[in-house]
Amino acid sequence: MRRNNYIDLMRATAIILMVAFHFVWDLNYFGYIRTDIPNGFFWKELRAIIVSLFLFSVGASLVYSYQGGISAKKLAWRTVKISSAALLVTLSSLFTLPEHWIYFGILHFIAVATLLLVWLVGKPKLALLLSLFIFSAYIAIEIPWNWPFSYIEQYISKHPSDLVTLFPWLALPLLGIWAANFRIFRLAPANQHAINPYLTLLSQHSLLIYLLHQPLLFAGFSAIEWIN
Repeated sequence: MRRNNYIDLMRATAIILMVAFHFVWDLNYFGYIRTDIPNGFFWKELRAIIVSLFLFSVGASLVYSYQGGISAKKLAWRTVKISSAALLVTLSSLFTLPEHWIYFGILHFIAVATLLLVWLVGKPKLALLLSLFIFSAYIAIEIPWNWPFSYIEQYISKHPSDLVTLFPWLALPLLGIWAANFRIFRLAPANQHAINPYLTLLSQHSLLIYLLHQPLLFAGFSAIEWIN
């Protein structure tokens, strides 16, 4: 499939920020620094930016991938791939962080959002309307931070290390679907501004990087602790 430089740039930026975020998280976890990550000032906002970049690019890439029509085979493969990765994240978090295991992180969200939103790739105005509705409802209505999982919170992690709920985060890929219809995304690859090939590579392998970077960082810090 032809690549879109602007989607690649957003996704690569999110990957770089995410790896940096988790590197600092590990430094804090292993006692090299003391900072209130991920809930303290700046860190909470940085996480929101990272998640927003990922989810906005999810919506935009849906349009770019399926604007010629929805292939059931292609959609099924995408869903299986992301869902399998999400299950791997859940199982690994149960082993490494049993008190903070991830039951609905960003990959779980992307798998569900893909199935919910792929049908809107040709309806940008409806996507924008739904996005604004979700944003407005989030501001106007006070709901539990982990809704709808608040109904089963006695059976799940009380403080998951990653939680991306459908409300309000579904507004971001919806916004991406709308924005992807702008002319800048529809330019032919030859007419798009070139980006560093390493950024394209990061974007192209973003799922693999997402799955491997934290286990490798964690293993590295653990090895240092063991040696010391």
